[in-house]
Parts: sequence; structure tokens; C-alpha cells
Amino acid sequence: MKTAQEGNRYKEFIAFTALLTSAVALSIDMLLPAFSDLRLDFSLAEDSNLPALTITCLFIGMAIGTPIYGPLADTFGRIRILQIGIFLFAIGAIGSTFAPNLSFLLISRVIWGFGCAAPRSLAQAMVRDRFEGDEMARVMGIIQTVFFAGPVLAPLIGHLLLQIGSWRLTMAFGLATAIAMWAWSFRIPESLPENKKRALTFDSIQTGAKAVCHNRTTVGYSLTLMFAAGAFYSFLSSSELIVTQVLSRPGWFVPYFSVTMVVMAAVALMGSKLVGRIGARSMARRAIIAQFVFSSISLIVALSTSGVPPAIVWMFLTSAQIASMVLMMPTMTTLSLEPMGDVAGTATSIIGFLSLAGGALLGASIDHQITSTVTPLSVGYVLFTGIGLFVLAFVVPKAQ
Repeated sequence: MKTAQEGNRYKEFIAFTALLTSAVALSIDMLLPAFSDLRLDFSLAEDSNLPALTITCLFIGMAIGTPIYGPLADTFGRIRILQIGIFLFAIGAIGSTFAPNLSFLLISRVIWGFGCAAPRSLAQAMVRDRFEGDEMARVMGIIQTVFFAGPVLAPLIGHLLLQIGSWRLTMAFGLATAIAMWAWSFRIPESLPENKKRALTFDSIQTGAKAVCHNRTTVGYSLTLMFAAGAFYSFLSSSELIVTQVLSRPGWFVPYFSVTMVVMAAVALMGSKLVGRIGARSMARRAIIAQFVFSSISLIVALSTSGVPPAIVWMFLTSAQIASMVLMMPTMTTLSLEPMGDVAGTATSIIGFLSLAGGALLGASIDHQITSTVTPLSVGYVLFTGIGLFVLAFVVPKAQ
């Protein structure tokens, strides 16, 4: 039975880690409504997908930073390394805000992403430090629910900022987020006990890497996460272009994206309760099957409408696919980390690198094919989800 003080600390910990995970979403979704503004400011074509590179570059920076923060955090503790990452996050946000051209903006976004890797990966490690099993899955689900407040509000705030200024204000909001995380981090106690800290040597990194690579459960769920990430990243990068140009509904993007995030938050909350009843493994399996079914229906609809389905139909099916992914990803993250024990920080970094680098490449392979139809996105979802199902069936060992 928790005391009132312990309960308050528990709630604050969840709120803080939710903000850390939301930092990624805020770094992306705030800018989505500003893509048209970016095209105009940098003299790009009206249907140019180059603004999507601001997302790709963020993920590249995160992919580079993710394997670095984990081992450092396993040695020096989570909070100290987190604060270094937040500082770099702020530097990237400042550079993005004052970028004189697209090249400078993209470089700044890589730095931003490098800093953003710290709150993203270390939040998961901090949860792993304090919880395990289905309880860890439940907490991750709660954090995921709070996390979706960011994507819901970010496009709306970004849209409002565009009414009073330019896309640069959306970047400045990133600096405000960094300041909030930095100040709050001083209230959060270190989650990694002194006796669990590991010396920073090549051997310790190698030990963590071997622990990941030699565990079929971790490998299987990590690969599935990578393919799921590829599908999701392609949606993030292309959704603005699809809604505004392919489906010819420029005024629908912000409300559509926000409503989708509300649905995702509701699904995540439901998932955090459901996982306690049916277990994490069952949840992951059912969620990816649902995603494959919705993806297949979406592809059939795309092919039968020459790649330009009715906007409402496309939005419903895409939201259903994303909702299925919401049930799947936090649960699979939990399952991939559960066998890692004391090398959770290093394992989180390696798994994060796979999902970020692999997911960004997979997503980019779809993005550049999207011009006048939604078919490439539908094909990508079916392909990536199908591979994920295959991995779950033949790589992840059966539960004992």
C-alpha cells in the first residue's frame, strides 16, 4: 500500500517520463502544419516533399545519439546524462529557429535529434529500473496515453503559432520544451542504484550488445518494432502531403491529425488496462494481426480507386492502422527489454537505434514514392506488418 507521498512521487515520475517521451512528438508534430510555410519561405515547389526531411534528419540524429546515451547512463546514472542530452536538444532548437536556409535547418535538426535521443531512450530505461513484467507494461501504457497529449495539441498549437508568426515560432517552442525538461529533471531522483552502475568500457558495451543479439525474444520484438516504426515514420512524413495535395483537403490536415491522436490516446489507455488481463505477449500478437488486417483493407481500397480513395475512408483506415500500432509498440518495447536486466540502458540504446535508423530508412523508401496516390503508403504498411508477423511467428520463442 503506497503512502500519500509515495503515490505523489509515483505520479510525478510517470508525468515526467511522459514529458520526456512526448519531446519527440512535440519536436515533429508542431512543425507538420508549417510544411506549406516552409515550402514558401525556402522557394520550394508546392508539392515538394523536401520539408519531410526535417523529420528524417531528426530521426537520423536520434539514431546516432541513441547508442551513445545508454552505455553512458548505465555508468553515470540516468539523470546526469539526460541533462546533457536536453542541453543539446536546446542547441538544436535554437539553430532551427534562426536557420537562414534549408541546409542549416536540416543540420540543426540532426543536432536536435541527437539531443532528443536522451529523453526518448532514457525514459524507457528509467521505467525498466523501477518496474518489471506486466506492471512495467501497464506503466508504459499509461505513459503512452499521456504522451499522446503532445501529438494532439502540437499541430493545433503549431497552427495557432502560424497565425501570429512563421514556422520559426514552432521551432522556438522546442526550446521552451527543453527548458521545462531541464528544470523538472532536478526534482526526479536517480532511478539506477549505485550497485547497478557499470564501468564504461568496451567490454561493457560488448556485453550489452551480446545480451541483445543472443536473446531471440529481444531480437524478435526489436525487429518487429523496426518494421512498425518504418510504417509509422512514413505516415508522419507523408500525411501532410497526402491530405493537402493527393486528397485535396488542405483544411482537414490539422483536425484530422489531432483527432487521430485523440483516438490513439484512448486506445493506449485501453491497452494499459487490457494488458493486465490478457498479458503482454497476447496483446502484442493481437495488435499486429489487427494492423495487418486494416493495412490489407487499405491497400485493396487504394488499388480499387486508382490510389485516390475518398478522404474519409482513407483517414478512417489509416487511423485504425495507427491505433493498432499504439497497442503493439509499447508492449513490444516492454517485451524486448524484459530479459535485459542490468544492461537495460545499453539494450534500450541498441533497440532504439534499430527502430530509428532502420525505421527511418524503411520510411524514406516509401516517402519518396508518394506523389499523386496513396498506394505506396498502403503497400508499405502491408509489407512491413507482414514481415513483423513472420518474425513473431518464427523468431520469438513460444511462451513457456
